[in-house]
Amino acid sequence: MRRINVAIAGLGRVGSQFLDALLSVNTDAVKVIAVAEPREELESVKKAKERGIAYYKDARDMLRSLEDAIDVLFDLTGDAIVKTELYEILSQTANKKTIIVPEPVAYLIWSLLNPKA
Repeated sequence: MRRINVAIAGLGRVGSQFLDALLSVNTDAVKVIAVAEPREELESVKKAKERGIAYYKDARDMLRSLEDAIDVLFDLTGDAIVKTELYEILSQTANKKTIIVPEPVAYLIWSLLNPKA
């Protein structure tokens, strides 16, 4: 079975809930390999570090560092500049593997993982 390597940019209200939802799924098919969040003091950042998930303060640095090791990058930053720059990095590095998923699609996935939410 193929494993999907996931990265999350932005661990605020939505991002932290999304991280929890992904970590609660009991499957080897999906693995959160990295998170990016400038506020290192957040509980969600601490949780990610405790789980051995790579931590970056900046999503752009995360994407540059991991390149196509990321299959799916959930952009939950809510920052239009970061969003634009993430796509520019994909273009500059010729990364055709990583898919950047915007917040509305992430919310849809999160809703399916947490039907009671």
